[in-house]
This record gives sequence, C-alpha cells and structure tokens, in this order.
Amino acid sequence: MKVRWLPILLAFMVFFAASSLTLKAQEKDMPQYVGSEACADCHEEIYDSFKFTAHGMLTNTNSKEFASCESCHGPGSIHIETNEVKDIYSFRKLSPEKVSSICLKCHLDTDFADWPHTEHFKNGVSCTACHKIHTKRGNYGLKKEGDKLCYSCHMDIKAKFNLPSHHPVKENKMSCLDCHNPHGGEEYNLKTSERKNDLCFKCHADKQGPFTYEHAPVVEDCTICHDPHGTLVNNLLKKTEPFLCLQCHHVHFQIREHLDVRGIASSACTHCHPAIHGTDFPSTLKTNGGSALTR
Repeated sequence: MKVRWLPILLAFMVFFAASSLTLKAQEKDMPQYVGSEACADCHEEIYDSFKFTAHGMLTNTNSKEFASCESCHGPGSIHIETNEVKDIYSFRKLSPEKVSSICLKCHLDTDFADWPHTEHFKNGVSCTACHKIHTKRGNYGLKKEGDKLCYSCHMDIKAKFNLPSHHPVKENKMSCLDCHNPHGGEEYNLKTSERKNDLCFKCHADKQGPFTYEHAPVVEDCTICHDPHGTLVNNLLKKTEPFLCLQCHHVHFQIREHLDVRGIASSACTHCHPAIHGTDFPSTLKTNGGSALTR
C-alpha cells in the first residue's frame, strides 16, 4: 500500500517545488518598491519640491507605499534599471480614468465618492487637470486660484459674467464654488441633490414661498426664465418681456374694461402682473381667482 502511494507523493512534491520556483521567478520579474530617495537620483528638483506639498508632508518613512513617489507612480525598481517610461505610471501617458482611480485609492471618502458620476469625469477630466501634485500651489495644490481655474475650460461662462446682468462673481462677492461642487453633485455638478431651485432659494428665500397662488416656473426650475451666469436683460432674464412670457402664455390684445391702462407706455407683462414669483393675495381681476398674479 505504501509503495503504491509513493509515486503520487513524489509527483506532488515535484509539482509544488516547480510551482515555488516559478513564483519566485515571477516575483523577480515584478517591479519592487525602492523608496523616494531612489527617485531623487534623477528627479531631484521634483523630489525637493514634493517634500513641501500636502502629500510630501504625509510621507511615512516606514512605508515606501504611503504618500511617496511610488504610491502614485507604482513600484520603481524596473524603471530605474531601464529608464523607460513604460515601466512606471507616467500620468502624462495615462487615461483620465486611470489617473482618477490612482487618486481615489486614498481620496475615496464622502467628499469624492461621487467623482466617477460627475460631469467632469464623464467629459474626460482627471484630478491632475486641476491639481498640481509635485509643487506647493496655494490651497489644495490648484493650478490656478479661484474662478480662474474654472475659466480655463469654461470660457463661455466667463463671457456671461461680463454681460450687463450677472451674478457678482467678477466682483469677488461670489465664486463658482458657491453653486457648484467640482467633485460631485447632480446635473452640472450643482450643490444640491434635489431641485435646482433649492440652490437658488438659499440666497433668494423671498421667492420661495409657499404661495397660495404659484407661478409654475418658480416651483419647477428657475432657469426656465433666468440664466444664472449672465444675460443682456435685467434680472438675469433669458429674454425681454413680453417675449419671455409668450413662450408659455398666450397674448391678450384686449384690456378688460374695468382696468385703467392710462400712463402705461410699456408692453412689459409685469406692469400688470408684478407678483411674478407668486402671491398670497387674490388678483384684482374678477376672473382667474389669484392666478393672474397681479398683486
């Protein structure tokens, strides 16, 4: 019985020995962590500046993988031997998705968990499009300060802030980040998970209501009538009156007999319907209840 099992036992021993040798050979071919000091031999300038960045100051000398060059660029032993870019993670060669995945290894907290679902990510924007990792640049290593960074891509929005009616961004009373979260948010990376209007009402609470007599756009979406970035028309309106109103409402050419229209020289709808955002008071008209929003 023992003799019969002996060949099988020997076969298993040979198999495991061969597997062990194969694994050791594969490990020898795999890149190993060598430490940031080894990188400094060629990248001295980057190494010196990196030490004073937020990442560099987190470096743990007991771990080559944590907040060091190789925590982002991968183990560097083979790259040191070959000096080939293909043997290291070069962010210039990586796709935006790969760059973001490397950053999210550490930054996958509640503030950045939605990054893969953002408009920026979907349009091929990576973390390094806005952040400079190797040098210390103001807050969060941003390549440019404040709204200037946003304008690097959103030139059309910058132009709107120069129109006659605009939110006071260029006056430094507001910033893009007051409404937008570049790392998350729903449509347009807005800082609201509900309606767009809820974001507007944080500043324009007097327009929120609830009102007894409501105007549908106020309930649905402020941007039906307003462009938040800027327009040629007063009050950020997309069009002048009455053309804005006529997108939804039919025109009436006849004025009711009991209304005194003397002295009205304009065709603006709000001359007669001033409570355009809603009201709790009945209209002065005999019909329509309070829906005419005349006061």
